[in-house]
Amino acid sequence: MSFLSPLYLVGAALVALPIVLHLLRRDVAPPVPFTAVHLLRKTSVDRSRRHRLRDLLLLSARICALLLLAASFARPYLAGAVPAGRTTVVAIDRSFSMAGPARLSRARALARDAIDASAGDRIAVLAFDDRADVLASPGTAADARAAVDTLATGFGATRYASALDKAAELLANEPAGRVVIISDLQRGGFDGSGGVLPEGIELIVRDAGLPVANLSVSHAAIDGTRRRAVATVRNHGDAPRTTEVRAILGTAAAAARRVTVPAGEAVDVVYDAPSDAVSLRVAIDDTDGYAADNERFAVIEAHALPRILIAAGGPSSSAGFYLSRALQAEPEDGAEFDVRTVTGAALAAMTAAQVQEHAVVVILSTHGLDRRAGESLRALLQSGRGVFIAAGPDVDATVLSALLEWRPVLAPRDARRAGVLAATDLRHPVFRPFDAVAANFGQVEFDRIWQIDAGEGWRVVARYTNGSPALAERSGPGRVLLFASDVDRRWNDFPLHPAFVPFTQEVTRYLGARTAAVSSYVVADVPAGTPALPGLVQVANRLIAVNVDARESSVERMAPAEFDKQVARSSSDTLPRARRLAGETEGQQNYWRYGLMLLLGTLVLEAFVGAR
Repeated sequence: MSFLSPLYLVGAALVALPIVLHLLRRDVAPPVPFTAVHLLRKTSVDRSRRHRLRDLLLLSARICALLLLAASFARPYLAGAVPAGRTTVVAIDRSFSMAGPARLSRARALARDAIDASAGDRIAVLAFDDRADVLASPGTAADARAAVDTLATGFGATRYASALDKAAELLANEPAGRVVIISDLQRGGFDGSGGVLPEGIELIVRDAGLPVANLSVSHAAIDGTRRRAVATVRNHGDAPRTTEVRAILGTAAAAARRVTVPAGEAVDVVYDAPSDAVSLRVAIDDTDGYAADNERFAVIEAHALPRILIAAGGPSSSAGFYLSRALQAEPEDGAEFDVRTVTGAALAAMTAAQVQEHAVVVILSTHGLDRRAGESLRALLQSGRGVFIAAGPDVDATVLSALLEWRPVLAPRDARRAGVLAATDLRHPVFRPFDAVAANFGQVEFDRIWQIDAGEGWRVVARYTNGSPALAERSGPGRVLLFASDVDRRWNDFPLHPAFVPFTQEVTRYLGARTAAVSSYVVADVPAGTPALPGLVQVANRLIAVNVDARESSVERMAPAEFDKQVARSSSDTLPRARRLAGETEGQQNYWRYGLMLLLGTLVLEAFVGAR
């Protein structure tokens, strides 16, 4: 037996009160003066047995009442009892290595066994690879079985942390929980670090893997300067393997090469690349291993910096000085952005195609912007690029709304002394790099701002301390970020603070100004709106290669006991979770109610005995 609020048991010390009163009480017959009675010898009056029994009953009743009162307030519960309504999360690996022979069917069978063994529990089903998705929310076993039947493997890599994090999220407010991991237990799934699970959650690991040999195309690259292409075929098994390597360079197929790869080693296959070839596709045959890694894709790397266009008013305007310098601040590996500052009239004179050569357009002034500029900006957003707007004395909200066809029209109110900026969503990509140093924004004083009503279509990312939106986002095919003050040191001193440079750079990166040299992605990191499938994909007027994660091709596995050792228990959440689970367990048992009922019965007995 445990107590939720054991300090109330101190009140049980009050039982000493009736005991002390009982010991001090002595029913001695009072002296009554009477003629010649004083001549008699004094003797004590013996109390009757019935009176002693009554006193003992009263003492016992009062002691029990005080003990029951203290115990009820301490809220007792059985700590060893499993609270009703336990939730079981069945997490099934859907990475491409699970497509190996008989692995998926074995995983489904293990999942059904786990569901059958969790009779009476609420059951949730997760499918995980690089990320975890809920196939069935906590509910009935029938729903869980139906979700297991729909499970299919994908092209992602095993990441156990995604499953553990999602399971902990589902069990965060549950009185008790259990997680069943069903996987082929690839060693690389922990990505060099263990997983974390809150204390109090039971972990069960089931092995769905079988021994397998695997060949993979682990690397592919095409070099336009040297006019050559290289493909690497790796043998992950313990015996030599022979396969045929086929390559397509651009649109031309190269002659197939037959290679033998020693056990645990890799072989490079080199091709001459035509001058017009910008892409490479390599394929092998391997019926014994994983099908997803039998192909690999590559494109010629582009090295152009992302281009930023700043519209900054008239020729004599100094607008954009601080912003352009911040974007051109060079890190250790060189400049990240190609920044160009133009007048509004120059932007309006550009064609839509010329504007779309830029990853991000920054508007610091609406002077000179006309209908043609609005068409170019809308086309830019439709192509998936971004626009950053900094409010200031040169920006007209009515013109801005007309250029971007905003409905309702943006109608800001001028506000003074807005306070400082506070990041309300530290998970947003703009503020995520700041994390623990986000308080540095509190050093910037904003003397004047646009006070806007961020209604439908807007998402507020940061606010000023007066409650007004400071940074608002509008999403569609492209993104618009509106900063409700200027970046030219006229309405604030933000450009003079250290946070200004990283803030502006993170804004432009978020809006799409990322280094164009990245032309190869793994399935888990494809750009937004791109299917998470291997292949050559056209994205924003450029060709990219999407491949599976080569680490998933490994056949090295671990035992369930070793998996369990890799999972740490979070100590920071142990005490709060233990208290929460204790509270929920006690709330389901409600023994305090029985204590109060017994207390009431004891008081009735005490009143009855005392009245007699």
